[in-house]
Amino acid sequence: MEQVTKIDIVVPCYNVENVIGSCIESLLDQTIPLKEYHCIFINDYSSDNTQNVLQKYKSTKNITIINQKKNLGLAATRNTGIKKGNSKMVAFLDGDMTVEKDWLESLLRYFSKNIIAVMGDNIPPKNLSLNPVEKYYFGRLRGARQYDDNENIPLQYMLFGNAMIKREALEESGLFDEKINRYGGEDTDLSAKLWNIYPDSFVFSKKSNSTHHHRRNLDEFCKSMEIYGSQNLHTLIRRYPEHKSKFAADYISTLKGYFLFNALCRTFIRALSKIYPAQLIIRYLVADSVIKGARKTRKSY
Repeated sequence: MEQVTKIDIVVPCYNVENVIGSCIESLLDQTIPLKEYHCIFINDYSSDNTQNVLQKYKSTKNITIINQKKNLGLAATRNTGIKKGNSKMVAFLDGDMTVEKDWLESLLRYFSKNIIAVMGDNIPPKNLSLNPVEKYYFGRLRGARQYDDNENIPLQYMLFGNAMIKREALEESGLFDEKINRYGGEDTDLSAKLWNIYPDSFVFSKKSNSTHHHRRNLDEFCKSMEIYGSQNLHTLIRRYPEHKSKFAADYISTLKGYFLFNALCRTFIRALSKIYPAQLIIRYLVADSVIKGARKTRKSY
């Protein structure tokens, strides 16, 4: 890109043929002028019709489309978009999301000298009947939603599916680690690197919403979290021992961990979830999946 804009929007895309068109249209309909931002869509070797949908926008002035020749994973795909841009601010949006008209304008309002990254909120599509795990996923007990608008959030809750960050800080951190290519962990790894350079510099926005068009069920979500626990969680604990309590490391091999997370409790609470699928019960099952995965490949630190 020859012209320097204010914001680069990096959108990784993988098998999002049913949503990516709406995602693009929502980004082209922002309250700030089109000349102030540039959208970079990176197709991570999708096996569906995503590439063909993207190609319809290849002539749009403020859109760049990149088709990767093999599947590289989320971290590498985001890095491709970051390196393609040159703006002072970098926004991230997942390809299965759409945003409101004031999304970019809203995110920008939260920045100050001491704030280097802002995380927006994800909401479900309107009129969607949520299953128990989706009620937990979009609920107030999960992640940054436990905090107020414009409140500082700890590093483990700073995610980049809907976020904006100062490019200078992003480049100083070394970008996303492309070796983290299994489910989960790439966001937390970057957040930890950023935190160690710029502590207490993340805030949460309850006003910069993205609608997440991705259905989930409990079994699939727990399986993904188990994979995270068995793979990337150990990497995070090893790299950032000063933050290991934030990564639930205290529950992997301690007495209190085995007291709370064990096969007997798992069986009982799983059965209870079928009768009474409250958010706290789903939260336990998700956490248990992470711990279960971590114990399968337990290492000493």
